[in-house]
Amino acid sequence: MAEINIVWFLAVVVVGVLVQTLTGFAMGLIIMVGVALFSIADIAFAAAVVSFISLVNALVAMRKGRHHVDWQLAGWMLAGLVPAMGLGLFLLTYLSENYYELLRLLLGVVVILAGASLMASPRPFEARSGNGSYFAFGAVGGVLAGMYSVGGPPIAYFAYRQPMSINTVRFSLLAIIAGSTVVRSFMVLFSGQMTLAMVTTSAIAIPLVIVVTLIASRYMQLVPDRIIRVMVFLVLILAGGSLIADSLGLFHP
Repeated sequence: MAEINIVWFLAVVVVGVLVQTLTGFAMGLIIMVGVALFSIADIAFAAAVVSFISLVNALVAMRKGRHHVDWQLAGWMLAGLVPAMGLGLFLLTYLSENYYELLRLLLGVVVILAGASLMASPRPFEARSGNGSYFAFGAVGGVLAGMYSVGGPPIAYFAYRQPMSINTVRFSLLAIIAGSTVVRSFMVLFSGQMTLAMVTTSAIAIPLVIVVTLIASRYMQLVPDRIIRVMVFLVLILAGGSLIADSLGLFHP
C-alpha cells in the first residue's frame, strides 16, 4: 500500500475512534465509508483491519466499565450475530469478486440509514424486550458485521430503546463489538483471506487507536451528546450520499 494511502487510512481511523469512544459505535462506519469513498483500500481489506482495531478500541474503552455490561443483552445479541456474520462474509467475498460497485453502493445505503438512526431518538420501551428480539437484531447486525465490520447501527438502535441506563447500553455495545470482532477475525483467518498486509496495517493503527481512545475517554463528558449526534449524522449522510452517487457513476463524465 502506498504511503499516502496509509496516511489517509490512519486519518480516517482517528476520526472513527473518536466517534466510537463518544457514542459506543460508528467507528467502522466512518472508516469504511472513508476508505470506499476515497479509494484508500479495498473494502474487504479495510473490513478486516477494522475488526482488529474495533477490538482494541472496545477493550480499552470498557476497561473500567465492565460492571455496567448487561450480559443477557450482550449474550443473546451475540448468539444471533455470530452465525449471521458467516452469511455476511460470504456476501462480501461474492460481491467483491463480481459486483464491487454494488458492494460500494450498498455500503452507502447502510451509512445513510445509520446516520438517520442517530437522529431518530426513539422513545424507550416501557419493558425490556424478549431474548428472541435480542437474537433477531443481533442477526441483522451480524450480516452487516460480516460484510463491512459495521454491525453496530441496528444493534445500537435497538439497545438504546431498552429501559436501561446510558452506561449499561454503551458498555454492553462495546462488549458485543469486542466479541463479534474476535469471531470475525477468526472467520477471516480460517477462510484463508487474512493477509500479511492486513496484519501489518492493523499493527500500525492499533497504537494510535489506544492513544486516541484514552484521550477521548478522559474528555468525553465535556462534549454534549446532541452535538456529537448532529455532527456524525451530517458526516454520514453526506459521505453515504457521495458514495452512492460515485458508485452509480454520477461523478464521472
